[in-house]
Amino acid sequence: MTRIYREAANAGPVLGIAVNRKSGGPIDIRARKAVIIGTGGSTGNVNFRRMFDPRLTEEYCGLAGMPWSDQDASGELAAMAIGAALWGFYNQIGEFGSNVTKPNFIGCQYNYRHLQWLPESPVFDKARASGLYVRDWQDVICVNMLGRRFYDETGGQYIANNYNSIENYIQGDWRNLQRSKYAPNNWLNAALAGIDDGHNGGGPIWAIFDSGAVAREGWQLQPPHVDIAAGFFFSANRLADLARKIVMKYQRVPMPPAYLEETVARYNSFVESGVDADFDKPTPRHRIEKPPFYAAWATPVVHDTRAGLRINPTCQVIDMNGEVIPGLYCGGESAGGFSQHGLARAACQGYIAGRAAAGEPLETGYPDRPDISKLSFGAAEFRRCAEPVAWRDCAPQVDAERRRRGQPIDHGGVGTGRRR
Repeated sequence: MTRIYREAANAGPVLGIAVNRKSGGPIDIRARKAVIIGTGGSTGNVNFRRMFDPRLTEEYCGLAGMPWSDQDASGELAAMAIGAALWGFYNQIGEFGSNVTKPNFIGCQYNYRHLQWLPESPVFDKARASGLYVRDWQDVICVNMLGRRFYDETGGQYIANNYNSIENYIQGDWRNLQRSKYAPNNWLNAALAGIDDGHNGGGPIWAIFDSGAVAREGWQLQPPHVDIAAGFFFSANRLADLARKIVMKYQRVPMPPAYLEETVARYNSFVESGVDADFDKPTPRHRIEKPPFYAAWATPVVHDTRAGLRINPTCQVIDMNGEVIPGLYCGGESAGGFSQHGLARAACQGYIAGRAAAGEPLETGYPDRPDISKLSFGAAEFRRCAEPVAWRDCAPQVDAERRRRGQPIDHGGVGTGRRR
């Protein structure tokens, strides 16, 4: 969706939408009752998501659901252009839940912990690799762009309010806090911290391991399990050579070979002593010493969208003045202010929005609409088709209006399909 048509820029009911189709070009679709936004959230739009967290720059490119679908913020942007408000920022930036996740699959771009692309998928050519599932993070060390460790590899992602996470939990009881244990998981924050080079964004994170780890994990290191062609997996017989090979789109600085060698040597000494003097990894178990050596993409994954358009209990979109935008609804991850995500939220809000929208009057049921001749030119043209007919059927009257105003006649590719 590229645009929402409204009677005026920030007033009146919604009239319809403009969309770009994968085949066939752009098309305008008239709304006889209402428009429901269900475009799937915003975390795939880098500039949009950086409003909430400036660290989430381009290298966080493995968004869950991609490459099949992208949360591109198109619905939010179109609604904001006609006055809609955003909502639920704290739910997006709070360090809880799955806004950002630690990967469970390494060596591939699309490495969300609860989703794995398999070769049987009809879109596997876009995903390119399934990734290597990490059963035990003792088998790898994680390093940043400079080849330096940054945290205990066994550390988790942000905590969540999961079932039984608080012993003897009582609904609504303030004493629950006293029964909770403060144990923050900061692997994500450490990974996002960067390398002090003046850039936001932590850059790629690489899981470094040897052939011993491959045997313990039972990994297969050829495509389609790893993505070698796109630069998400590297191998070499020497650590220094491995560091030199790590060249790809998001690795903005070369990895110094000496740094990686020093990091591995220091970690191996921790295995010998049984104590991780840097990050308290519980009893480091395995030396990294058996070539070949490997570097697999292990960068955090941006996932849930929990900030979005402000809606009321019937899923009507609210503007910056706290007023309903007539004829505009929103549900799912495009709507803001909810901790729930995924299919349950989409289904529930889709039902609520659909039922409410179905109860809207037809467009002829708005007696207080101004004369279309007084509307902005785009909206006036859009309203001139009183019935859901193809654009070409009302092209003569549109062209006449443009001639009267001394404007060029250019349909801009609109009208390759029917509007509803």
